[in-house]
Amino acid sequence: MPESERNALREREAIRMFQRAATSHRAGDMAAAVEAYGKSLLLNPKQPDVYNNMGVALRSLGKLEAAIACYRRALVLKPNNAGVYSNMGNALREIGRLETAMASHQQAVKLSPKSTEAYYNLGLVLRDLGQTDAALSCFDRALDLDETHVDCQWDRALTLLEMGDLKAGFEAYEWRWKLDRSPPRTFDVPMWDGSELNGKTVLVHHEQGFGDMIQFARYLPMIKERGGQVVVETQPELARVFGTVKGIAKIYNRDQTPPKHDFYISMMSLARIFGTEQATIPAKVPYISAPDSNAVQLPPSLGKIKRVGIAWAGRPTHRNDRNRSAGFKHFIEILGLPGISVFSLQKGPASGDISNFGCDALVTNLSGRINDFADTAAILSQLDLVITVDTALAHMAGAMGVTTWVAVPFAPDWRWMRGKDTTPWYPSMRLFRQKRHGAWEGVFSDIRRALRDHIAEG
Repeated sequence: MPESERNALREREAIRMFQRAATSHRAGDMAAAVEAYGKSLLLNPKQPDVYNNMGVALRSLGKLEAAIACYRRALVLKPNNAGVYSNMGNALREIGRLETAMASHQQAVKLSPKSTEAYYNLGLVLRDLGQTDAALSCFDRALDLDETHVDCQWDRALTLLEMGDLKAGFEAYEWRWKLDRSPPRTFDVPMWDGSELNGKTVLVHHEQGFGDMIQFARYLPMIKERGGQVVVETQPELARVFGTVKGIAKIYNRDQTPPKHDFYISMMSLARIFGTEQATIPAKVPYISAPDSNAVQLPPSLGKIKRVGIAWAGRPTHRNDRNRSAGFKHFIEILGLPGISVFSLQKGPASGDISNFGCDALVTNLSGRINDFADTAAILSQLDLVITVDTALAHMAGAMGVTTWVAVPFAPDWRWMRGKDTTPWYPSMRLFRQKRHGAWEGVFSDIRRALRDHIAEG
């Protein structure tokens, strides 16, 4: 067979494999897509679009370094492709190479200055780098091009909150109801607009995670002050401890029929309803307490030994868990300090890290005794200090007025804002922040020094 015919045959087979890969890709079978993309490239390695698509599929499988390599190969073959620069920037951002990711997104904007997506992606990485003003400008530019870009509207809201502009941020926070992942709920009554209630009942429905519910429970007594009766929908794990929040008439779980009510509102919309600014955050603690402080009894302390509770990981399903969970190994040097007894409040598979690192004699593992947040609250009421990553435990401890130290990632959740080691949400809380992305060592060096001082104070 002549060489020209062999080449034509290979080209047709490469196209056929690419089409098979694209079919698998559209169907969500990314492993099959990657395999077929690879076969297509073996037949014809000069296909920049195939490298790009393969990178997208690899990223969805969590194989980020391989995805970045594919994007780089695509750019060698087709240097001025703004979409590939954006895709590469997103993968670089995900593995924490923020400066390189920023450069990639800046190139995408340069190549495609009318691309909403290019400005949006650049805004995300600028926010991660702490350049919130520049990030907000990018989001605004993206929305000038397409004001219906829901993800951009949402991230703009989070950026305003992170910057401390709570009033504007909570107004924009309502864009969450346009996101595919958080469809709004409706009831057969009007949504409450904050007006006087004159004895009528407001149903406050659950949304988002445990920590969000705990943080915003501070607003429930304020509904009562508007003359209303308060019915609250919670996750089952919060039901007992929410019974200690003032102003709640009834609590029910989401799978139950709600009590009779006249209005409804979501828990996370209460900050907007009450016009919250930094100076007006209702921060009097405790606003939650242990319904039964004897539910879990800790052994008595000997002398001036301080009881310290720890947690090192959040829920693995949380969108930012890769960045916010520090891991148990960073807590190990704390365990060697004299003058403390350490109790683990870590739940889930991560609680096994104590044994995995051989630290069973240094930490009392309480995970098997914690069935809900009422049990957590009982333990917290007996502790002198809590040291934790950004998870629901931090909110529960802060809401109870327990002295709490939180290890915060470089790109923080909006509620921790930027720069300060205190937070207006919880007066008993101190924040220990990463100075660069992924750098937990410096955070825990600071925590160890602070803990030595705390022990010395008696």
